[in-house]
Amino acid sequence: MVGGGSDGSLEVCARVCLVDEDENLILHTYVKPRIPVTNYRYDITGLTEEHLRDGMPLKQVREKILQILYNGESIGKVRLDGGKARLLVGHSLAYDLDSLEMSYPDHLMRDTAQYRPLLKTNSSSHSLKYLTRTYLGYDIQTGIHDPYEDCISAMRLYKRIRGQSHEEKGYGKLTPSDNIVEMCDRWRSKELDNLTPDELYAISESDYRCWCLDLKPKLAKA
Repeated sequence: MVGGGSDGSLEVCARVCLVDEDENLILHTYVKPRIPVTNYRYDITGLTEEHLRDGMPLKQVREKILQILYNGESIGKVRLDGGKARLLVGHSLAYDLDSLEMSYPDHLMRDTAQYRPLLKTNSSSHSLKYLTRTYLGYDIQTGIHDPYEDCISAMRLYKRIRGQSHEEKGYGKLTPSDNIVEMCDRWRSKELDNLTPDELYAISESDYRCWCLDLKPKLAKA
């Protein structure tokens, strides 16, 4: 994002990056601003007027992204159960979608800023930088932010959590139908604070859809 408006506070989409599950780059483009840019936020974005001069129009960018995500599926099928449409993985996806002026079904989004086991509190999320350092063991965004680097980190976080077994010695195994309140009643707050991230993962299943279910085949429908 770059800044628009008199004080540069309006978020303007300026660069888009999309990767697949194997971390292959499938879309990267600069975006032609729809309003005048008053702050390129160069220290963070590394962008200048020259980068955006020949950028792709936002409408065309949005169409390309939806074409990739829908994967040939009809809109009705996508909204109903997804069909063969692709999952959209990212961090603070609502923020990104808003800047692209597009929407995507909630059941097809995997947001590392909204997934319950990764939240700082019930209503507050950690930054992608923090999650990458904590759960993947390396640093990102140490200077200019690279959208490809951010994409890769979000995808790796998703894949790590998706592959979690949810079984840890001493804590047992909870099913996706277990309630978060029951889990919290089982462990006092002080004990939860002392658990490692992996131990928290092992017991954290509740009133949200666990990402590990993404690896299970869909039941055939007549």
